[in-house]
Amino acid sequence: MANTETAAPSKPAPVSSSNSDSEAAQGPSAAAVALNRTPGFWPMMGYAVVFGVVIAFAALIFLGVMKAGTNAWFTLPKTPGWGTGHLWWVAVTAGAGVLVGVLRHVFRFPDKVPGTIQEMKEARVEPSSVLQKVAISVVSLAGGASLGPEAAVGGMGGALGTWVSERRKLDEDERAANTLSGMSAGFGALLSAPYLATLLITEVGRPKARQLMNVLVAGLLSSSVAFAVFFPIAGDSFVGLYHLKPYRYHDWQLAAAIPIGLLAAAVALITVVAIGLCTKVFGGLIKQSTVRPVVGGILFGLIGVALPLTLFTGDSALKTVIDQGPILGAGLLIAVVFAKILTFAISQATGFIGGPFFVALFIGGTAGTALHLVITGLPEALCVTAMMAAMPGALVAAPFSLLLLTVLVTQIGTLETAPVAMAVLTAYLAVSGSGTLMALVRKGQQKPAPSDAPAAKQPAPSTT
Repeated sequence: MANTETAAPSKPAPVSSSNSDSEAAQGPSAAAVALNRTPGFWPMMGYAVVFGVVIAFAALIFLGVMKAGTNAWFTLPKTPGWGTGHLWWVAVTAGAGVLVGVLRHVFRFPDKVPGTIQEMKEARVEPSSVLQKVAISVVSLAGGASLGPEAAVGGMGGALGTWVSERRKLDEDERAANTLSGMSAGFGALLSAPYLATLLITEVGRPKARQLMNVLVAGLLSSSVAFAVFFPIAGDSFVGLYHLKPYRYHDWQLAAAIPIGLLAAAVALITVVAIGLCTKVFGGLIKQSTVRPVVGGILFGLIGVALPLTLFTGDSALKTVIDQGPILGAGLLIAVVFAKILTFAISQATGFIGGPFFVALFIGGTAGTALHLVITGLPEALCVTAMMAAMPGALVAAPFSLLLLTVLVTQIGTLETAPVAMAVLTAYLAVSGSGTLMALVRKGQQKPAPSDAPAAKQPAPSTT
């Protein structure tokens, strides 16, 4: 029998009270659970649930008022061809311009406010002006402006997140996470899948590394809750499904996707130039901010009479384009693309408020339908999906979100996503990646030197 009493008793390891010794004792497993041990993590999850519920109902009210307004004033023809609009629409759009101008004057709303993309990047939405922004936006959209609802709905979520964080005196990282979580709730109510909202917010907002996990988890939770509340009540998401004839993947489609992407890049650049020109023209000719929306309303109302598909956000109009493309014809659809770009630019430049994403999806999808009608050998689903993703993808650094969104709403197959991804990448590299977009933005921001400025003080022209 072994003598078990001869072994010396082991002494317990000394326990240090310092934080560094405790971390060392825990080993690398401590980093794996750091997220759950963040003091503000669980309160942030609670905020995300509240954001989802509140913003879902806010989106239901906003979209309900917007659609009630458009249905009351506008009735699109079954086949919206050339000149099928009604002339009295101009009175409605002009009236919306009057109301937008009055609201901007009463609210003392500034001419320039951060857009949806800028708010995502700054991870902050000014709470004090969000209700005024929502009021102007609902009048704009109900009055037929070519803008989307994401500026108001996403803005409400972001402002709620910012307001809660500043009221609770949270630090910068928690404030940024709550703001983006609130915006995710808004997009979760609008898009057809909640994780799309989180991916879009993360790609565009680009949160810092230390904020990333909180933004991802809180954003996914808030968007999922918002979708769970919004969808059963609304019966559908704002972005519906587009029924396209399936096609089979072939290797040549990867090569064909490159010129499709370049075409999308050209359409995107035309859009940027149109916005810049309209901003300069209306800002230079019309100094009164209350008059500018009236002129804008009259102009896009007249365009809408000639081409009814150019009015509104474009989500339902794109279904009409896809379903009736062969009846409408390539010539009409090409005209609609350029007219939609013009109405979008006019709406933005004259004081109406709304977002750019859904309008860009319509422009890209319509251009894709026209491309298929011109080159029938290209599958319609490839043209529509590639252009719908690549056109906004050329302007916004969110290729994964736009690719996933368009693939889901068009329901193409797995292999068929490869040429679509190639088109998105081509468009992005041609515009944003090459620096062409930033060059246009800087050129548009440059102010001409005063005519009486001394010649010696004028900078020499750059040769780069």
